[in-house]
Amino acid sequence: MILAIVLFVGGTLLMPLAAAAATSPARIANCPPAIGCFRPDPIQIKAGDTVTWTNNAGTTHTATSDTGAWDTGNLAPGATSSAVPFPTAGTFAYHCAIHPSMVGSVVVSGAAPATSAPPVGLAQGGGGPQFPIGAALLLLGLGLLAARGVRRHRTQRVGERIDKLPHE
Repeated sequence: MILAIVLFVGGTLLMPLAAAAATSPARIANCPPAIGCFRPDPIQIKAGDTVTWTNNAGTTHTATSDTGAWDTGNLAPGATSSAVPFPTAGTFAYHCAIHPSMVGSVVVSGAAPATSAPPVGLAQGGGGPQFPIGAALLLLGLGLLAARGVRRHRTQRVGERIDKLPHE
């Protein structure tokens, strides 16, 4: 019984409580007379969010961190970058590696506290909801309780062997 309670409480405490991160779209645009520009500039997001860049200009561009922390690689016209995560607050300058005069920045503010229950996350690859360890522990505890109840279907007499069958 104590084991079941420990597993139940432990499972409840281990349920994921993380807030969902957002993805902010940014674009690379034609900005005559310049070869291109980043919009919006600056990009304003919260810690934990990600940014994707879509090239809406007529030539290939990149979005490359000034510190080398990330690089979208070459983005052909119409292409969208992979999501770039920004886990910490700060201001992060970037540029186009092909056209160094194209510059922009990402301003990351501290993450806002979660105000509601977090959504169920998807497993890696989008295969379905994650099965949190807390739920697994809860099910294990309930299974132990049920097994204990099945084993105790009859009372044991004083002095009776534990492994004695009813017909002996």
